[in-house]
Amino acid sequence: MDSNPVSQDIPIRLPILLDGGTGTGLEKYGYDHSMSTAQFVCAHPDALVQLQQSFLDAGSQVLYTATHGANCENLKAFGAEDKTEELNATAAKITYDNFHGKALIAGCLSSTGLYIEPYGDYTFTEIMSVYRQQVKALSPYCDMFVIETVPALWNMRAAVLACKKENKPIIATMKVDEDGDTAIGTNVLCAMLVLQEMGISAFGLNCTSADLCPDIIEEIAPYAKIPLIVKPSAVFEANGEKQSISPDEFAFAVKKSVINGAGIVGGCCGTGKEHIAALREMLANIDNSEIKPVEKQDTSLALATENQMFFLDPETTEFSPAVECGPYMEDDIAQMCNESYDVLTVSINSPDDAIDFGRNMHMATLPVAFLSDDEISLKMALMLYQGRAIIDKKSLIEPEKLEAMAEKYGAVLY
Repeated sequence: MDSNPVSQDIPIRLPILLDGGTGTGLEKYGYDHSMSTAQFVCAHPDALVQLQQSFLDAGSQVLYTATHGANCENLKAFGAEDKTEELNATAAKITYDNFHGKALIAGCLSSTGLYIEPYGDYTFTEIMSVYRQQVKALSPYCDMFVIETVPALWNMRAAVLACKKENKPIIATMKVDEDGDTAIGTNVLCAMLVLQEMGISAFGLNCTSADLCPDIIEEIAPYAKIPLIVKPSAVFEANGEKQSISPDEFAFAVKKSVINGAGIVGGCCGTGKEHIAALREMLANIDNSEIKPVEKQDTSLALATENQMFFLDPETTEFSPAVECGPYMEDDIAQMCNESYDVLTVSINSPDDAIDFGRNMHMATLPVAFLSDDEISLKMALMLYQGRAIIDKKSLIEPEKLEAMAEKYGAVLY
């Protein structure tokens, strides 16, 4: 397989080989999941070094820090939330001290398990603060960030925004079912569209059955502007028992995803050095003639909610009259969405407006356009909206500032 340039943010070329499963890999060194992986490797650093050395020897070009689940919310389960910064920095430093310069080091983040209003009790900025705490601890010891196994788009977006402040590449992967949906219903194609427009460097699947990945990669590849990732699991449940697939079977299954458009591969739960070595051999021997051509689709006017995509036609798109925000605006949203409009226009005149719409955005069944003359309020609305929105150009805000907001939050200027 010929090397092709990857996103300019990642300083190696496609195809890229990631590492294998850290949590399951540590089990042979005594890890029993009674504590976080970060706590275990801080107490047993040699175990992590041996595991990651085996991945490196097998061909891995990127090593994940052993910090999956090590945000303060998840560490509460182990009574270790007050040690969040220490655990993340120490765990990441083990990998950095032993492998910096030999492989790229990816600071690993995962789900907080927190739900934003109205689904839960947390604000989006509170969730972003949870990630920011972890990111700041990891940043001195990593070349890039990976956000993995996150089912909620609001957690993904919060993590991306927290990472972007460090000016390092960000890759993101999700666990999905056969329909391409996460456990809480976030659609993988919608998530990819939103996150790639926010500036991540690669996107894909992890902890998903290797047999499910090829069809999902084939579905999202036409809309991808960035490299696609598959990091499947090699274990699964069958008849109530845990089963595993061999390294050769694993590589054969992953090859189907590569043929369909994935350029970055690795392994998740149950994958060891043998699986990574099998992937290395597969990548070395695959022929370019086997790779399916992908007919790319124009996403410049593609919008998304958490579970639905919309493609605007500039010739026919009709915007609704502007809805005024308030605590009880759900009826106005529903009314406009039931009319024959293509886009719901929302007037944002104050930070309170942004907050009110954020609490009611789940009522919108149409893509959203924000109309605002207030820079701070518009920024807040874009931050809180869990999708890809339009910024209405009919604004008194300077065009350069509108462009900067569109770039940061992945919005469309229209």
